[in-house]
Amino acid sequence: MSHLMPVVSTPVRRIAEKTIEVTPTTPDERDQIVQIAAETGVFSDHELETVAELLGDYYRDAETSGYHFLTHREGERVLGFAAWGPRDLSGKGYDLYWIATRPEAQRHGVARALLAAIEERVRERRGYWVWIETSDTPPYAAARGLYERCGYRPALTLPDFYKDGDGLVVYIKRVSG
Repeated sequence: MSHLMPVVSTPVRRIAEKTIEVTPTTPDERDQIVQIAAETGVFSDHELETVAELLGDYYRDAETSGYHFLTHREGERVLGFAAWGPRDLSGKGYDLYWIATRPEAQRHGVARALLAAIEERVRERRGYWVWIETSDTPPYAAARGLYERCGYRPALTLPDFYKDGDGLVVYIKRVSG
């Protein structure tokens, strides 16, 4: 399984004897990741099924599937996760597919640490760009604010892209090159 390459964790901080770190996702974290995605309240049942399906592809062979997962953990408890991978037909672009944090862990640097870890991995792969597609609806306002605070800029807005009243916003950030 190619995703079990040498694991280099990215320590984020220590809180009262507990190490908080961002590492590649492991199979024993699957249920917590699906639970976190459900707890956000923004993903449809179909999207939750897709997260579980892509986790399976990642566990089988991340490089072939093109989907990579990172987990932000405090001890054994998963606080958040992100799914990312190379952008099709692009030699230097990478997509952030999903990022989610437990509701009680939001606004505590979990998503910011996950984004930073993805950017680091993109640079390691000699990538230049991270591309994020999200909704323009109110439930996604916090995510859009996070992206902007982390240096992403809106590059494209398409009203009614997903459905009437639900438009697409594309954020991009050049992380190297």
